[in-house]
Amino acid sequence: MRILISASAACLLTLSCGPAKTTTQPASGDIVVKTGSTSITYSDPAKHYDSIQIKYAAYLHTTPEQVRNIRLYRFIDHWMATPYKWGGTDKNGIDCSAFLERLYSEVYQLEIPRTSVQQFFDQWIDRFGSSQYLSEGDLVFFQTIGDNAVSHVGLYLDNRMFVNSSSSKGVSIACLDDPYWKSRFVAAGRIKRAALVSKQN
Repeated sequence: MRILISASAACLLTLSCGPAKTTTQPASGDIVVKTGSTSITYSDPAKHYDSIQIKYAAYLHTTPEQVRNIRLYRFIDHWMATPYKWGGTDKNGIDCSAFLERLYSEVYQLEIPRTSVQQFFDQWIDRFGSSQYLSEGDLVFFQTIGDNAVSHVGLYLDNRMFVNSSSSKGVSIACLDDPYWKSRFVAAGRIKRAALVSKQN
């Protein structure tokens, strides 16, 4: 059984997590799911998938059974398209690091620092440079503003896709292989196992 679900990419040039000039130019990074031609094969046609699995399989260009963390994707769905606001922390507007702070707190019950720089240098993060070792839940850091070591952060999902709050599209899903993000990728970060134990107790 095959079901067609569309995923078309509309790239917007994204400057984020700091005061930056807005752009109306379509360019890099963000995708929008629309009706079209991307096909998703269900390996188990008899299985009933959650609507969240079906929806986000289209965003991630994968199969619904690969979308396992329903809690994570419900959180993302609740925040999707929330506008970007530098320093914002709620549904009226949120910046990249506040979005990640809320996501980690509500989905993983972990407290992480407020800013992308603090998140990058947090002692509970293991940093690594290669994006080929990424797993769901890893932080991905970018340099998008001037000489700042880190000025933007997102959360890796699957299949080279990550969720972030960008200044052009707000909370949205983007691809690490988009030229804009690829040229600005700094490193990834993974919460250490010791942190999972100590912060949950």
